[in-house]
Amino acid sequence: MSAATGVTRYTVGILALLSVVCIWVSSSFLMNNIFADQKYNKPFFVTYINTASFSLYLLGPLFRHCRKHATSLSTSGTGIATPPHSSGKSDVSARSYGSVDTETSSSASTLSDTHLEQQQSIHPDDLPLTHREIAKLSFAFCILWFAANWATNASLAYTTVASSTILASMSGFFTLAIGAFLKTETFSSVKLVAVCMSVIGVALVSESDRGEGPHLEPTAPKAPLFGDFLALMSAMFYGCYTVLLKVRIQNESRVNMSLFFGFVGLFNLVLLWPFFGVLHWTGIEPFELPRDAKVMWMIGVNAIVGTFVSDYLWLLSMLMTSPLVVTLGLSLTIPLALLGDVVGYGRILGFGYWIGAALVLAGFFGVNGAALSERNEEDRQEEVAIQSAAANATAAVAATALVAEEREPLLQRTASRS
Repeated sequence: MSAATGVTRYTVGILALLSVVCIWVSSSFLMNNIFADQKYNKPFFVTYINTASFSLYLLGPLFRHCRKHATSLSTSGTGIATPPHSSGKSDVSARSYGSVDTETSSSASTLSDTHLEQQQSIHPDDLPLTHREIAKLSFAFCILWFAANWATNASLAYTTVASSTILASMSGFFTLAIGAFLKTETFSSVKLVAVCMSVIGVALVSESDRGEGPHLEPTAPKAPLFGDFLALMSAMFYGCYTVLLKVRIQNESRVNMSLFFGFVGLFNLVLLWPFFGVLHWTGIEPFELPRDAKVMWMIGVNAIVGTFVSDYLWLLSMLMTSPLVVTLGLSLTIPLALLGDVVGYGRILGFGYWIGAALVLAGFFGVNGAALSERNEEDRQEEVAIQSAAANATAAVAATALVAEEREPLLQRTASRS
């Protein structure tokens, strides 16, 4: 890849990331408009529709599977058969890097054997997951993912978009706390300072919200502390999801994330519909379709653009930049949400609120900066280990070749004497 192509790719990734930031904040304000007046406060229904839209990700793989199946049928109809895999070695090869073409020459055969040996040496935890394994993983995590999204949407009915966004960004700190407990994350002094700053920031934001009430502003939240609690619940659910996913698969690069989210949407669509009856019967959320066509359009646009399209752009930006750039870039949702509350709703934020938001944002950058340093150090150590192993393998091959060269004249002399 040329330097110009790399720069263009990175630029497209940044533009996709900025689009995600704008879409997510706009989606939050849209949900706030739907829920806040309490005329259609149905966060479970809206979350169900949103997560169900993830199942659209399965259309691409399904289409490719059907086309491949049709091609194989047409090929078999012409009498051309493809050789089956003869052993587990070929299956591992096809699963990870593709099959190795066999050649009749001895050199090609040697290279093929060497390649297969290298593939056999790959640790099973480094192999990409199959479609079946991804489906099982999605089934295990779909409820946790739904709970995190439901809590975020529900919080928008009671608190402001800015408060919900700020407190939901605490997911990184729940990830750190749970990960340190489960030994998947390392704790350092930098992370400790960042966590303390964030906790103080959350306290300041919540205290500012507690002092507000409907009598102060027409657009003031109805129950800000309860909304703040739901936003923190969302952060905790997402932190649990992140840590448990890492414990389960070790490395997220093994998972086709679009396929993962597609199965999550499918399983939520199939498994969660009985809860409509439970919520209706208990009176927690009586089932009722929107009577206003405008609300229906808002929910539909939020599901397609605010969920399906935005997550596709999120995956695209992740591939074209890096996970850290995307994580840090998404922190732009905080100042953008604050701007929307101040400019759009004319909300007056106290000095403590701004200090709290700044502390949460600073803590966010602190934790991710420390994580970046640790990841770079791990990558450096891994690269040194790989280079050392490659050097040892090269030395072993050279030694074997030298021994063979030394033995060849001896064998020739022995043969001539006989």
